[in-house]
Amino acid sequence: MKSVIRFVVFFIIPIAVFILWIGGYLSPRVEPGYAEEEVKQTVKLPTMVVKPEKVEKTYQVDGSVVSNNNAKVATKLMAKILKINVKEGDYVKKGQLLAVLDDSEIRQNIKEAKAGLEELSKAREEALSGLKAAEAGYAFAKRTYERFKNLYKENAVSKQQLEEIETKMIGAKAQVDAIKAKLKQLDAKEKQVKAKLKYAKIMQSYAYIKAPFDGVIIKKMNDVGDMAAPGMPIFIIGDKNLKFMSMVDESLINRVSTGDTVKVSIKTIGKEYLAKVVEKSNSIDPISRTFTVKAKLPQDKALKPGMYGKLIIKTGEEEKILIPESAVIKWGQLDAVFVVDKDGIAHLNFIKTGEKIDGKVEVISGLKPGIEIVSSGVEKACEGCKVR
Repeated sequence: MKSVIRFVVFFIIPIAVFILWIGGYLSPRVEPGYAEEEVKQTVKLPTMVVKPEKVEKTYQVDGSVVSNNNAKVATKLMAKILKINVKEGDYVKKGQLLAVLDDSEIRQNIKEAKAGLEELSKAREEALSGLKAAEAGYAFAKRTYERFKNLYKENAVSKQQLEEIETKMIGAKAQVDAIKAKLKQLDAKEKQVKAKLKYAKIMQSYAYIKAPFDGVIIKKMNDVGDMAAPGMPIFIIGDKNLKFMSMVDESLINRVSTGDTVKVSIKTIGKEYLAKVVEKSNSIDPISRTFTVKAKLPQDKALKPGMYGKLIIKTGEEEKILIPESAVIKWGQLDAVFVVDKDGIAHLNFIKTGEKIDGKVEVISGLKPGIEIVSSGVEKACEGCKVR
C-alpha cells in the first residue's frame, strides 16, 4: 500500500503538474485579440470614406492625326536641289517658296532664245526696209509698163521696147514677192523661238517649288544637293483641316454614327479634344475585324499630322472606386494609401491603381467601399500615427 502511495506522490502527481504547467493552466490567461498599439504621434490630416462613383464607360483605341487633304509636291525638271526653305512640321502659306532647283541650263536656253529674237527683229527691220524700196520700184515699173503699153497701141514704141519694160516690171514684182516670202519665214521662225522661250520660262518656273495651298509640311523627301526627278515628290503637304483616324472594333459598329461627338486624347502634347465624327466606314475589314472612323479636330497649331493618340468612345456608365491623386503615396514601385481604423490609427495599405479621371485615380484592388483613408498630406502620415 505504501509503495502505491509513494508511486502516486512521487511519480503521478509530478507528471500531472508538469503537464498542467506546460499547457499553461498554472499561468494567467490572456484573452485572444490584437494587442493595443502604441501610438507614435498624433497628426491632423483630412480623411474621406471610400465609396464607388458612377463614371462613363468608354472604349479606347489607338489612332493618329491625319490631314483632310494631302498633296505630293513634285517638279517636272531633272535638276539638282540648291536650296530648301522649310522643314517637317512647318506651316506654310499658299504660294510660299519651299525649294529652289538649279535652272542654269534653262536660263541659258532663255538667253539664247532672246538673242535669237533680237536677230530676227533686226532681220525683219532690214526686210521691211527692202520691201518698201522693192514695192516702190515695182510700182514705178508697173506705171512705166502701162504707159509703154498705150504707146505700143499707138505704134509709138516697138514691141521689143514694151517687152523690155514688162521684163523689168516682172523682176520688180519677183523681188517684192521674195522679200514677202522672207518676212513670212521670219514670222514662222519668230513663232518657233517665242514658243521655245515660253516653254523655257514655264520649265524655269518648275525650278521654284511653291506650296499649292495653306498647310503643314508632313514629309520632306529630299535634301540640298539631291537630284530632283520629274514626278518624284520633294515634299508631302497636308492642309490645316485635321482629322483623327482610328480602326474601331466591329462590336461598336452600331454605337458610332456620323455626327457623334467623341473625345481624342493626344498624349504627345498632353491635350484632349472634342471631335465630331465626319466619316465612318460601313464595311468591316475581314482581317482586323475593324471599321474606320474619322473625327474632325479643332484647329490647333500644337497638332501635327502623324501624331499618335487615342479615340475615346462613350459606351455607357459603370461604378468605380475613385480616390484623389493626393491620397496615393509611392512606396518604391508600388502604390499605397493610409487607411484609418476605427480607433483613428493610420496603417499603410497597398493598392493597385488604374486610369486617372479628372484628378482622381481608379483603385482596381486593395480598397473596399466604406473604408476611411487619408485624402491628402500623406507625406505627414506614418504607420501607427493617430489621425484626427
